[in-house]
Amino acid sequence: MGWILMVLVVVAEVIIMSEILSRRTFNPRILLPVSVSNIASGLAGAFVSKTLNEGWMLVVWFPWVSSVEVNPDSTESLAQFVVYFVAAFIGTLIIEVLINGLLMKSRGFKNVMRATIIANVITYLVACFILYTYSFIFYN
Repeated sequence: MGWILMVLVVVAEVIIMSEILSRRTFNPRILLPVSVSNIASGLAGAFVSKTLNEGWMLVVWFPWVSSVEVNPDSTESLAQFVVYFVAAFIGTLIIEVLINGLLMKSRGFKNVMRATIIANVITYLVACFILYTYSFIFYN
């Protein structure tokens, strides 16, 4: 299910960035850079996660956890989760802004940076709402 969610995130980012950068719903020239930047970000996240968590995959970069791993009643548990989550989001933004900026430099770095940040904020909010609603409701 994680891979399906990530594919949907990439598709959503392509649509959002296409609208912002070219005023079209889908621009094929935006598909490749966004896909490459998301794959690079995902690989970095997998590496960081496996390194920091002794082999656990995707617990830091895009922390898919439920109440089994994060106790919603524990302030310390929630604080750690929030720190990891914010670090993952910032790491994602840095990687994706740099790669998208390099691969779409003709569109202007500031425009690409703005579009990347907007697309990531929207997809993170929507994906996380779906992910954590599902995880915390069905895995208590």
